[in-house]
Amino acid sequence: MSRPRKNGDISAIFVHAGAGYHSHHNERSHLEACENAAKAAMAMLKNGGSAVDAVELAIMLLEDSEITNAGYGSNLTLDGKVECDAAIIDHEGRSGAAGAVSHVKNPISLARVILDASSNPLSLHRVPPNFLVGSGATDFAYENRLPVLPHDALIAEGAKQRWKRWSCELRHAEMVGKKKAGSQQNQNNPNDRHIRHPLQYNPGPLITTPSSIATPVTSNPDQANFPGLPPGPIQSHIHNHVSSEASSAQVRQTMDMDAPPGSLIPELRSGDDADDVSDTVGAIAVDSFGNIAAGSSSGGIGMKHPGRVGPAALLGIGTAVIPADPSDPEKAQVATVTSGTGEHIATTMAANTCALRIYYSQRKCPDGLFEEVTEDEALKGSIATDFLGHPGVKRSHCEGAIGIMSVKKTVDGIYLFFGHNTESFALASMNSEDRKPVSVMSRNTKGHGNVAQGGRVCRRKR
Repeated sequence: MSRPRKNGDISAIFVHAGAGYHSHHNERSHLEACENAAKAAMAMLKNGGSAVDAVELAIMLLEDSEITNAGYGSNLTLDGKVECDAAIIDHEGRSGAAGAVSHVKNPISLARVILDASSNPLSLHRVPPNFLVGSGATDFAYENRLPVLPHDALIAEGAKQRWKRWSCELRHAEMVGKKKAGSQQNQNNPNDRHIRHPLQYNPGPLITTPSSIATPVTSNPDQANFPGLPPGPIQSHIHNHVSSEASSAQVRQTMDMDAPPGSLIPELRSGDDADDVSDTVGAIAVDSFGNIAAGSSSGGIGMKHPGRVGPAALLGIGTAVIPADPSDPEKAQVATVTSGTGEHIATTMAANTCALRIYYSQRKCPDGLFEEVTEDEALKGSIATDFLGHPGVKRSHCEGAIGIMSVKKTVDGIYLFFGHNTESFALASMNSEDRKPVSVMSRNTKGHGNVAQGGRVCRRKR
């Protein structure tokens, strides 16, 4: 591993543990997971590691934490298995991604292997892949000596219990829906007794594991804040109700058929002890050579259809990097990672759109033109206009939810910008001048329909 240059650029790592609702009961656990990932990644950067190395390591640690929905402990599919998505992009925009992959403990490492292999030429002028899915991705992991584990080795006890509970609720909701549909059909045509209904849900047996449930931390510390920021989040009003990626269109539609006892997706109440964060983790790093990289990883929404590929694996949707232009005196680079309602994030190409807005410091106007604004305003406009104002989100029966973490690197320093319209967003950061990570559980204190924003500046002390 090469050593960093003497008097080289300041390095930094930024991580998030998903947007959604993080209970106050488990807040410290989420922030500790982010802080530990940031500390390990910074140690890598200080010892000459590249930005890609740091991103991979940070996300690996988040994947290994049962409290996150990535890698071990991920949400289970309808048939009770773990299928994960991950992607990583370097400073030149080269990428590696894996979607709906099973048996792999650290999907981000598979994405890294795919990235590295994409630079190696194949015989007969074949083009090496940069995105693999399903069994092909698992085979590639095995061929490249990554650990391939049985299904039950990736299932945490907490995920198993959620799957069992949601399975019962889903069956109940479907029974209610069929009864209601049958009653209406009999009223319309009492002589029709031969209606066939397709079977929508037939889960296989869930493989058990001796893994234990993570013990929640009961402390409730005061909210941490990034240096130089006001204690509370910056708020801007947006008329939109928020739910996490767990509120998929299919699941929400199914559960709204009637009012069964309980709900597949718990309501986001600040008093709840249970988290409602079923989404992507992500990291962005800048190394001492001035290069940027970004990555994302996720277990996807609970009870998803097997084979579903989420935004964490989709380039320009869950993760985006805009490389530096050699002719740009500012040497600006931007990396963005997203978290939220995956299908809406895909519809709006959220990561790439936001990265472009911050790179050019632009906001889209109602007349379709663009105006020059600050990066903070560009991020807010990206959420309010490009995401929530998109026809595909506005007219959807599922409310749009998003959290965005974006980093801009110039010759003057490294700038973090984040925003979310979910109830909370867990983040941590650390630069080479810091003695310890700085973490924050950003909370949308004014409730649904608002955007919370924040950020941080990292510069070398002179």
